[in-house]
Formats: sequence, C-alpha cells, structure tokens
Amino acid sequence: MKTVAVLGGGISGLAAAYYLCKSPQVAKVIVLESSDRFGGWLRTLRRLDGTLFELGPRGVRPAGAVGRNTLNMVEDLGLSAEVLPVSYSHVSSKNRYLYVNGKLHRMPSGISGILRTVPPFSRPLLFSLASEILVKRGKEDDESIYSFVSRRLGKELADIAVDSLCRGVFAGDCRNLSVRSCFPPLFNAEQKRGSLTLGLLLGSGPTPPISAGPLAQRSVKESWAQWSLKRGVEALPESLSDYLQRSGRAQLQKEAAVKHIQPSASGWKV
Repeated sequence: MKTVAVLGGGISGLAAAYYLCKSPQVAKVIVLESSDRFGGWLRTLRRLDGTLFELGPRGVRPAGAVGRNTLNMVEDLGLSAEVLPVSYSHVSSKNRYLYVNGKLHRMPSGISGILRTVPPFSRPLLFSLASEILVKRGKEDDESIYSFVSRRLGKELADIAVDSLCRGVFAGDCRNLSVRSCFPPLFNAEQKRGSLTLGLLLGSGPTPPISAGPLAQRSVKESWAQWSLKRGVEALPESLSDYLQRSGRAQLQKEAAVKHIQPSASGWKV
C-alpha cells in the first residue's frame, strides 16, 4: 500500500487525490497546497444578496471523455441538483464576442460564418481549413498552442481567436501552453490523420472508454454547451475537499509550499 503526495490543491490536484482515494493500492493521500485555500483558479465571490462573481472559469464543458468523467464525479459528490446547464440553443451559446482593435466583434457561427469573411478576420475560416490539409505533419513531440495553430491555420487565427480562447479557458498565454496537454484532440488529429480537417471528418483516434452516468447522459439529451453550479464553480473544489476530508484516507495541508523533491530508498522525499 502506497502513500502518495499530490503537489498543488487546485482542481487538478484535488481531482487526482479524489481518484487516488478510490484506488485499493493507495493507503494515504497527502495534498500539499502553497496558498491559504484550495481550488486554484476556480474561485467564486459570493455576495450577501446572492449575486455570484466568478474570478476564474465560469463554466465547464461536458463534451468528450473528460467531460463525461467530470460529470460522473459531480454526480458522485452529490452535486447533481446544483448543476445549472446552458444548452447550445441558449442565447449566450450563440453569441460570443471578441474585443479587437477598439471594437466589439461577434464571433462567426454556423455554416454562413465559416463561408464568409467575418471581422476581425481577413478571410473566411473555410479558407484556413482547406489550406490546412496541405500543411505537413509536425515533427516535434509537443509544441505551444500558438506555434501549432500558427503553423496549421495561420498567424491571424492564433493571434486573435486562439489567444483569446486560451486566456479565457486556461487563464494563460497560448505561447506557453502545451497543445498536447491542453488540446489533445487537435494534437492527435495531426498525428493520426496528418490534418486537423481530416481529423474532424474522420476522427482523431480512439478516446478513453469512459461510461456516461445519468448526469452525463442528460447532458447529451439536453444538448448542453456548458454547465455551472448554483453556488458557483468553486463549489466543485469545495465538495472535493469535503469528500477527501471525510474519506479518512486523505490529509489536506494549506500553506505548505514544496521546496524540493529528492529520491529516497523507498520512493521520494518531499
């Protein structure tokens, strides 16, 4: 039986600890967080009048194996009744805007948005997708999202759309984020099909066999674009923290900055 240390108590660290606590091979999990709170970028400001302000991500996508897995976890944590879904037909899903060069631009959507030039872009998205098929497969094991998109779809899309997307989703710079880690379907599409366009049409390879629980099935039936929680997105790491503390197998420590890691005879010394 192993004792496992998880470095960082953000959503990734808490989720890792959650799954480790379910493993029969793990006796104890220690979560070490350098700050005075758990949750990382998932942070909700709750006003006394009931108003919520999301200081980080405001929603979670339900799509794909990762989306199904997250909804299964939400269900296991007893949060199903708190889920606030947003469907693809909702006005907020249909209307997305970018503020570029002092002007607000509605993002293109649907077939018409792909076929015609929509400001702030200088050419139709279809042109970039069609040209992308001719781009050679990358030779690196990984690269930044910015480098990947610039190489395959053009610098304009990387500078405007993808840079904004990464700042909104990851609160990070696409020049410093790994495409293999952040967008594995895109990376796999190039590796398996040699093209993002062909990957979209033919599939980018097998996905992890994650079964869909009742909540994940509901998300498909109701065509969810994303979802949040009644108490805000921070309710997810809060519930994970509560689960871990009740499990009897996890130890959570705040203000516990890790200075170094070194190998020892039986494992690692933190």
